[in-house]
Amino acid sequence: RRRVNRSFTALLCIIIGLSAAPPHCCNSLQIRSHPSRSFNYRTISPKRKEATSISSEDGVIDSSFPLNTIRGGGNESSSSIPQTRRRSLVVLLVATALFNDMLQLTMLLPIIHTLVSSPPPLGVANNKEVALGIFFAAKDICQMLSAPFAGVLCSKFSPHVALISSILGLGVATFVFAEARTFWQLLLARGAQGAASAAVLCGGLSLIAETHPQNVRGKAMGYAQSGLAAGMLMGPLIGGLLFEQLGRKNTFRLAAGMVLANAMAMIILIRFAPPASNKDDEREKDDLNKKAEGELSLVKSSKQLLHNFDILAVTASTFIIHAVVGVIKPLSQVVLDKEFGVSMVKRSFIISIATFAFFIAAPIAGVLSDHMQRSHLVALSLVLMSCSSAFFALRHLGVWAFYVSVALLGVAMGVQKSSSQSLLADLVDKHELGDYSMVYALSDVSDSLGLIIGPLVGLALSQIYGPSVGVLSIGIPCLLLAPVMMRIA
Repeated sequence: RRRVNRSFTALLCIIIGLSAAPPHCCNSLQIRSHPSRSFNYRTISPKRKEATSISSEDGVIDSSFPLNTIRGGGNESSSSIPQTRRRSLVVLLVATALFNDMLQLTMLLPIIHTLVSSPPPLGVANNKEVALGIFFAAKDICQMLSAPFAGVLCSKFSPHVALISSILGLGVATFVFAEARTFWQLLLARGAQGAASAAVLCGGLSLIAETHPQNVRGKAMGYAQSGLAAGMLMGPLIGGLLFEQLGRKNTFRLAAGMVLANAMAMIILIRFAPPASNKDDEREKDDLNKKAEGELSLVKSSKQLLHNFDILAVTASTFIIHAVVGVIKPLSQVVLDKEFGVSMVKRSFIISIATFAFFIAAPIAGVLSDHMQRSHLVALSLVLMSCSSAFFALRHLGVWAFYVSVALLGVAMGVQKSSSQSLLADLVDKHELGDYSMVYALSDVSDSLGLIIGPLVGLALSQIYGPSVGVLSIGIPCLLLAPVMMRIA
């Protein structure tokens, strides 16, 4: 066992060393190994925005290869890969990262009750419901607290470094689930999953925003969000089946292996087919020196984000949408059980309607956001979420009303996530607010905060006035926020 642990530790060190290596190392090795070759750099003239050549001792260096690709760790072979192909690879890997992230978080749903009910020290002897509540809240709390640090990590280094690091952290946290022997170790691993999830979202969305221009950014965001929805949909099913067939340890060892394979694929992409950033090309800056001197500091850009009305309105929509989800999710189980007498298995299938609707709506909304006002789509998602809460209150008309409520909830989530993430990137470009990472960190905080505050307020009101009032109290503000979103240009 010691040899296995040492081998695993050595493997992690190698992976982390590869991911943390400075991007310019590969270029330095290439220059030393082939001094006679020409290397392509791109400079921009202060007077006119065009490519120029740079002379060196080995001759003239051609200007056909972008400097931002070199910074990403590229090599000569990457220049033969079309930009559209590299963008597609970025979307695929980000979608896979979001899939693995949500898969690890949701595959615990059918398992954790069994683990908590186990004899101590793995389970708890008393207050099992409280232990379950603490376990599920640990993820959202740690994700909310870690999101600002994830934004700083992306800003100081790069989105792909943050993404790779978070995927590795997610793999290690999943491996801890396999080897945990006490409830506190399970709780620690759950909190680590939340922290890693914050960096996955921040790094992945920032990478898409930096590598995709505005006219195709929505489509890319929609496909990436489909990966997240697929993980949410398949997680409970895969977790339950693997747990019955393989047991806890082998289930989470296999899951950790999937996550680490995703990390290795990301490293290979960055090293051999690095995506080129479009941020410099989209912003009209004629002088590189002026641009470098005028870059916003991290603190200043963060303050400007918090004082920008459009940014705050979009993040408020994220907060209120997730607050409604946080209320309906637990109340739906109670309502289906007490009012309709639905079995546990059938309840799981009914709730999966929302996830399936999310999976279908996300890419469609992403494509639509490239052809219409993204703020209007965010407003539409708020209207759909308020309608979802209204149909939840009308469930006395029949179970069909509850089905409509769940379906509208999933559609609203898909539309809001695809359009709002693209809109945030557009607003950063419009107002010149610096890197994308901090705005996605703010969005992630709003996401987690909604999932925490929403159930606290909604469930408290539902205990006093009933489930319908609890849901409507959170759903009505969605309708009030929609006109505000319509005014964002």
